[in-house]
Amino acid sequence: MRSVLGLPLDVGCGILKDEGYAVKTVEVSAKKRIDGGEARIIRQLSLDEKTVELAYSLFKTGLEG
Repeated sequence: MRSVLGLPLDVGCGILKDEGYAVKTVEVSAKKRIDGGEARIIRQLSLDEKTVELAYSLFKTGLEG
């Protein structure tokens, strides 16, 4: 299984699905949640032979002036 850590959620899910895996997602956030950020994969866990759980969090990656 290819590592998709750090990738945008949609890209990582697409890669793993193309490899034949079923993908489950879990959002992880701090008490002060960032709305409108970009979903990035922060954890990848194999649940069984063909199922992967991806934990993601929202990050603000753009520069604000």
